[in-house]
Amino acid sequence: MPTTLSGMYWDSQGPLDGPPVLLIEGYTGQLIGWREEFCAMLTAKGLRVLRMDNRDIGLSRHEPEGTTYSIADMADDVREVLDDAGIDKATIIGQSMGGLIAQHVALNHPDRVAGLVLFYTTPTINYVSDGVFQSDIVIPQTHAEAIDVFLAGNRDTASPAYAYDEATQRLLASRMYVRNPDQSGIPRQRNAVRQMPDLSDRLTKITVPVALIHGRDDALISAQGSLRIAEQVPQAELHLYPGLGHEIAKALWPDFVAVIERTVRRSVVQSKFSAAATD
Repeated sequence: MPTTLSGMYWDSQGPLDGPPVLLIEGYTGQLIGWREEFCAMLTAKGLRVLRMDNRDIGLSRHEPEGTTYSIADMADDVREVLDDAGIDKATIIGQSMGGLIAQHVALNHPDRVAGLVLFYTTPTINYVSDGVFQSDIVIPQTHAEAIDVFLAGNRDTASPAYAYDEATQRLLASRMYVRNPDQSGIPRQRNAVRQMPDLSDRLTKITVPVALIHGRDDALISAQGSLRIAEQVPQAELHLYPGLGHEIAKALWPDFVAVIERTVRRSVVQSKFSAAATD
């Protein structure tokens, strides 16, 4: 699978001539967190689906000890992946920290963004649970410990209205460890989130179609984060789900795929209208 010159790992599926969407995982998450079945639902709509590992996780480059970077730097990584894939513009889809990155891509590289779909994210860390920054970071040393650590955090952010699928989450934790057991970069990712500036006032500059998805029972990032984005972004549509926690619950996949497809189609129409207006 492709890796950019700087070491960013990504993959692609679906028709090469389909409207591209790029999926960005959250804090500590590897690209396989975007489940194959979910991606297949998107490719069935004719979309080209790209996923990427953020820096310091999975098969992307791991920074040297003592390195610091920002969410804006991680947005530059997204631009590099688009370059590597030969894509001019894509609809950027980010969950949690991936949503922070997606906002930065739209603000810092607006010519590369056709639209945004943001799952349970925020423009300011004021809406992030204090526990994210205050809790001790455990770096697993064994396969079994990695699974236990993952499941402990995963259960805490699950949805009260949707059954917790421990078997699937256990398998994901195992696959992530086997894929790349080095989790030493997690503190560097957390520091990038902690240092993120408040983007609220800049969001009015985002003029592409935006869809926001958030659970009303998200214990990690308050739904106020998505509400704040919706207040600021001119073309934002907001979807709030009661009983949904900090997850892309499988029972809601058809809803989420419909939101993504509609946002992509809106972006295609807007792009054609803009092109016609400049002719």
